[in-house]
Amino acid sequence: MSWCVSAAVGALRSQAGFTISFKGGRMSWKWKFSVLMVFIVGFSLLMFMGHETTNQAPPIPEKVVDESGAVLYSGAEILSGQAVFQKYGLMDFGSIFGHGAYNGPDFSADYLHRQCSIVLESLSWQRYGKSFNVLAAGEKGALKEEMIASLHMNRFDPSTKTLTLTSEQAGAYSKLKQHYLNYFKECKGLPLPVNYIKSDKEIEDLTKFFHWAAWSCVSHRPGKDYSFTNNWPPDELAGNKPHAGVFLWSALSLISLVGGIGLAQFVLGAFPQLGWSHEDAPDAVVDDVKDFLPSNAQKAVYPYLVIVILLFAFQTVFGVLSAHYIVESGGFFGLDIREWLPYSVTRSWHLQLSIFWIATAWLAAGIFMAPLLSKHEPRGQSVLVWLLFFALVVVALGSIAGEWMGIKQKLGNLWFWLGHQGWEYLELGRVWQILLTLGMVLWVVIVLRSIKPLLTSGDRGSLPHMLLYGVISIPVFFSFGMMYHPGTNFAVADFWRWWVVHLWVEGFFELYTTIIVAYFFHSLGLLSQRSALTVIYMDIILYMGSGIVGIGHHYYWTAQPAINMALGAMFSALEVVPLTLLTVEAWRFVQLASVNGSIKNFPHYWAMMFLLAVGFWNFLGAGVFGFLINTPIVSYYEHATYLTSNHGHAAMMGVYGNLGIAAVLFLGRYLLKDDFWSNKLVGISFWCLNIGLLLMLALNIFPAGVMQMMASYEQGFFYARSSEFTHQALYQTLTWLRVVGDLVFLVGGITPLVLLILRGIFGLRPSKAGIYTH
Repeated sequence: MSWCVSAAVGALRSQAGFTISFKGGRMSWKWKFSVLMVFIVGFSLLMFMGHETTNQAPPIPEKVVDESGAVLYSGAEILSGQAVFQKYGLMDFGSIFGHGAYNGPDFSADYLHRQCSIVLESLSWQRYGKSFNVLAAGEKGALKEEMIASLHMNRFDPSTKTLTLTSEQAGAYSKLKQHYLNYFKECKGLPLPVNYIKSDKEIEDLTKFFHWAAWSCVSHRPGKDYSFTNNWPPDELAGNKPHAGVFLWSALSLISLVGGIGLAQFVLGAFPQLGWSHEDAPDAVVDDVKDFLPSNAQKAVYPYLVIVILLFAFQTVFGVLSAHYIVESGGFFGLDIREWLPYSVTRSWHLQLSIFWIATAWLAAGIFMAPLLSKHEPRGQSVLVWLLFFALVVVALGSIAGEWMGIKQKLGNLWFWLGHQGWEYLELGRVWQILLTLGMVLWVVIVLRSIKPLLTSGDRGSLPHMLLYGVISIPVFFSFGMMYHPGTNFAVADFWRWWVVHLWVEGFFELYTTIIVAYFFHSLGLLSQRSALTVIYMDIILYMGSGIVGIGHHYYWTAQPAINMALGAMFSALEVVPLTLLTVEAWRFVQLASVNGSIKNFPHYWAMMFLLAVGFWNFLGAGVFGFLINTPIVSYYEHATYLTSNHGHAAMMGVYGNLGIAAVLFLGRYLLKDDFWSNKLVGISFWCLNIGLLLMLALNIFPAGVMQMMASYEQGFFYARSSEFTHQALYQTLTWLRVVGDLVFLVGGITPLVLLILRGIFGLRPSKAGIYTH
């Protein structure tokens, strides 16, 4: 986690002309100016990227015609097909431009490769009167060159907004309409029920959307020698290979990484006295657990912990079920469950529940910590806490049910509002999304009411104010997920989607947790205010400084301009810099919580262990595995393979999952009586969760990802994502090996946490009404 290391590089003391000033809780204006510049520069570049994305997105033609001028279909039908792709949850089965799930094909690559094969066969009969497969090598080469030149030519006329297809391309479109009709009707070998899409017209529109996406992958941008997707996917048949910019920005990103690490190590060596240190903190740690009595509002947080743990358990179950579909597409050990739980549903729930339980854990932490820090709880606060709890339950259950009903087409035209929006990680219907945002606003009000007495300082950069800013940022950046609608160009919508997935989850939620943890350690006497603020400010400068624009590594191949790839490559490389310092700072972090010479005497020992695990996984999952796939030339071949999933699992569960559990344990230690608390159960959970996750990666996800990447390089991305590849013996064996990690994770990791939290129902500490009421 960035807060584990951001302060490790320290701040330049007066010797370097950047003085740390901390008088009466005030930080130097230079710190504040640096933070301000980080946000101004970062978001200026990000808005520039958004402007370029909007202006240079692949155009939606008003009509698509053949060489004779006959209209094949309209632009409105392309958008209608995109809506079909969304409302049936196909992004949680396959993908477009590589974004989505991996159990189905990438439909942009799938259409492109099939079109090439059909066009070559058609040209072969026209030129030589025989099948392409029996031609001589020279004849094959000549036809390939002719087809590739035709595919790369941009035949879109911006003046008439008309896209013209060659007769061979039009013929391929006609044949592929029938192919996809059979594909979604018969669903042979798919983890989807027969007649998954019942309407022939919807499948036809879906094919038009696939064609537009494939056209974007191969047709050159105006004035460029590469396609709208920077020549992704790799496909020798279509003539797609990385262009010069992919190599250039890969090299420069490596220079950026090496230079950043070198500078950070220099500063760390020059100023080793800074970082997670309690040298200037009070003499003794404050152990406030033993005699702690929660207020009414704090005790009302306990139901949040129950929901968090149960959602965590269900999320894992649906993850296991989704993984099993890879080896048994017909269901679960002979039981055909596709009609009720198709893969698109199980994966949607797996992703949505992960966001729900992790976010709820830290919303609960904010509610609980606020009065603990301010010694103030307004009257009626517990009523608001309960109101928010019921609102979160309604949103969670409503959205989960809506996603199932939307995919099953039981909501009609309300699918976008109440059902499945169709975007990975943002599957919940727009109504539930709005309600969740309003719930977060209510959460801001709850926290603000508690910390109001702390905001009396005139310094707007003080510790309490940083907490306020962190809390407000949560609903603000979640709301950017509402910047698109079903008719938004796919490339533009995906630009905004990553604001939530990257900036909200990986950026501002992590900044908020940094502030909470630093503030909490300060309240326990582990950190001075100066040290706590230094950690927070350095987190913003180092992590947000690279992470805001670093979002661009998600934009390499999503039909966005090459400038997004250039900026994303440079800044995402810098994201690794603070993470590489984790090993340097780990021991100092352990010593921070040492009581009587040992961290085991710290009352929140196991919560600290989960935070240490965050440091490990942030280095391995976000740092090592993240940089492994972020260099453009590597990403070109591995994008949308299991190597991406490898990074996603290690970072999502390893970092944010461990963070959420740490929050549950911090709060549970205060709320549960000593007799009902069990370090043994938590210890078992800690080791099994982290070992189980490591086994999942080592036995299945990582080696399977390497296999797919090599297949993508050697035989093309289409083959790497084909059922022919994923059903080969070695790949299937690796998937079965995942069972070992899954069992350790689920049985040994989650079960003890469920037992601990649920038995707390009978062992909650009594509340002391009005304990903080002023």
